[in-house]
Amino acid sequence: MFNQEVLLEYLSSPEGINKIIVGIIIVGAINAIFITFSVRSTYGAAKIEREKLKNQQAKIDRLSPAKQE
Repeated sequence: MFNQEVLLEYLSSPEGINKIIVGIIIVGAINAIFITFSVRSTYGAAKIEREKLKNQQAKIDRLSPAKQE
Protein backbone atom coordinates (compact mmCIF):
# COMPACT_ATOMS: atom_id res chain seq x y z
CA MET A 1 0.00 0.00 0.00
CA PHE A 2 1.99 3.01 1.27
CA ASN A 3 5.49 3.04 2.58
CA GLN A 4 4.91 4.25 6.14
CA GLU A 5 8.45 5.51 6.65
CA VAL A 6 8.29 7.72 3.57
CA LEU A 7 4.85 9.00 4.56
CA LEU A 8 5.94 9.82 8.13
CA GLU A 9 9.09 11.49 6.84
CA TYR A 10 7.01 13.65 4.47
CA LEU A 11 4.49 14.58 7.17
CA SER A 12 7.24 15.56 9.59
CA SER A 13 8.87 17.84 6.99
CA PRO A 14 7.90 21.55 6.94
CA GLU A 15 5.85 21.06 3.77
CA GLY A 16 3.95 18.15 5.30
CA ILE A 17 3.29 20.06 8.52
CA ASN A 18 1.94 22.98 6.48
CA LYS A 19 -0.47 20.63 4.68
CA ILE A 20 -1.63 19.17 8.01
CA ILE A 21 -2.25 22.67 9.41
CA VAL A 22 -4.16 23.73 6.28
CA GLY A 23 -6.28 20.58 6.53
CA ILE A 24 -7.09 21.29 10.19
CA ILE A 25 -8.05 24.89 9.33
CA ILE A 26 -10.33 23.77 6.50
CA VAL A 27 -12.05 21.15 8.67
CA GLY A 28 -12.48 23.74 11.44
CA ALA A 29 -13.97 26.28 9.04
CA ILE A 30 -16.45 23.75 7.66
CA ASN A 31 -17.38 22.76 11.20
CA ALA A 32 -17.91 26.41 12.23
CA ILE A 33 -20.12 27.02 9.19
CA PHE A 34 -22.19 23.94 9.98
CA ILE A 35 -22.61 24.93 13.65
CA THR A 36 -23.59 28.49 12.69
CA PHE A 37 -26.18 27.23 10.22
CA SER A 38 -27.62 24.79 12.77
CA VAL A 39 -27.89 27.40 15.51
CA ARG A 40 -29.42 29.98 13.18
CA SER A 41 -32.06 27.61 11.88
CA THR A 42 -32.96 26.39 15.39
CA TYR A 43 -33.21 29.79 17.05
CA GLY A 44 -34.63 31.43 13.95
CA ALA A 45 -37.50 28.94 13.89
CA ALA A 46 -38.15 29.50 17.60
CA LYS A 47 -38.20 33.27 17.09
CA ILE A 48 -40.68 32.98 14.21
CA GLU A 49 -42.88 30.69 16.30
CA ARG A 50 -42.85 33.19 19.21
CA GLU A 51 -43.88 35.97 16.83
CA LYS A 52 -46.75 33.86 15.47
CA LEU A 53 -47.96 33.08 18.99
CA LYS A 54 -47.75 36.74 19.98
CA ASN A 55 -49.78 37.78 16.92
CA GLN A 56 -52.32 35.04 17.57
CA GLN A 57 -52.70 36.12 21.21
CA ALA A 58 -53.17 39.74 20.11
CA LYS A 59 -55.96 38.66 17.73
CA ILE A 60 -57.63 36.65 20.50
CA ASP A 61 -57.43 39.62 22.86
CA ARG A 62 -59.04 41.91 20.28
CA LEU A 63 -61.87 39.47 19.53
CA SER A 64 -62.72 38.45 23.07
CA PRO A 65 -65.19 40.66 24.94
CA ALA A 66 -63.80 43.03 27.51
CA LYS A 67 -64.01 41.86 31.08
CA GLN A 68 -66.58 43.70 33.12
CA GLU A 69 -65.75 44.57 36.69
